[in-house]
Amino acid sequence: MFDAITLRGLEAAVVWGYHTAAVCNAWTITRTEGGWALEATLARADAFKLRQPDLKFTAPRKGGYFCWPILSVTVGTASILATLGPPES
Repeated sequence: MFDAITLRGLEAAVVWGYHTAAVCNAWTITRTEGGWALEATLARADAFKLRQPDLKFTAPRKGGYFCWPILSVTVGTASILATLGPPES
């Protein structure tokens, strides 16, 4: 049996190395049997940086940060949808 997990927050970033590719106002990550999925509202985004490989989604949490590698991303005018890999420590 698999339990679904949902995480929500009000601030986060998509990073490419040390560069900020996007800043998110609100985000939701859902874990299902198919993997991890991200939906977020964008405050600002850099279209060039969002097309680069090795993007990571980071969000603050008590004691540190959440971090997931981004496997695929779709960017709209005010939102972002992404498929995420397993969380990193």
